[in-house]
Amino acid sequence: MKAKMTVDKLELRNIKSIRDSGKIGHNFDLVAKLKVQSRSMGAFSGEGIDCPDLQWIETVDWYKFDTNTDKWIHVGTNPNNKDLYKTNPKSQTFKTWWEEYRYAFARNTKGFPAALKNAHERDVKHWIARNGFEWELPIRDIPSMSLLGGSGGGAGASLVVGDTRRRVIRFELGFTGYSYRIYCAQILETRDGKPSINAFIQRKLSNMDLNNQQNFIDWRKSSRFPQCMS
Repeated sequence: MKAKMTVDKLELRNIKSIRDSGKIGHNFDLVAKLKVQSRSMGAFSGEGIDCPDLQWIETVDWYKFDTNTDKWIHVGTNPNNKDLYKTNPKSQTFKTWWEEYRYAFARNTKGFPAALKNAHERDVKHWIARNGFEWELPIRDIPSMSLLGGSGGGAGASLVVGDTRRRVIRFELGFTGYSYRIYCAQILETRDGKPSINAFIQRKLSNMDLNNQQNFIDWRKSSRFPQCMS
């Protein structure tokens, strides 16, 4: 049989807010601890490794501000519970998980042979398949939103394109064959091209959470931008 890769641990690291003159958002790393069991039949097993599939599921809700009622109105959801890795595995977000790169981070892990640190990726993979190994692999995402409006981004077209809008991304992150999931959410909001909410929440948000206006008031306060009234 081929060598088999499993995920032993999954966590979020390096969560940092983005606040520059043109956009708001966050950087974060999904870090997977990977383990490869060595081949059970030696050379007869070949040099391949059976790997799990990354699951990167996003739900994105869009809101506009109604000046007549001074309330935020939900415009729609796009995408809705969509696995972005499955639909676009060659996205730059997932580059470290591409077949040609996913073994590279093993090079700088304790126990990896010094003689192979500069070897071709194929040779690194073959050594891991023969011997087994454990290492950590980060997958970095940088979800952000322009202060001045517009559309685009890896998840799909923006449903609100003006400079006053709110976007909520809910993430469900994991791997096939590994039951644990990372749930988190990002809330971004602008008013007249100025930031009002830039929050990253490390838990699962329900529709009920998004219908509770007190949550948005709290996220607005925690973002520490000049206060908006709505």
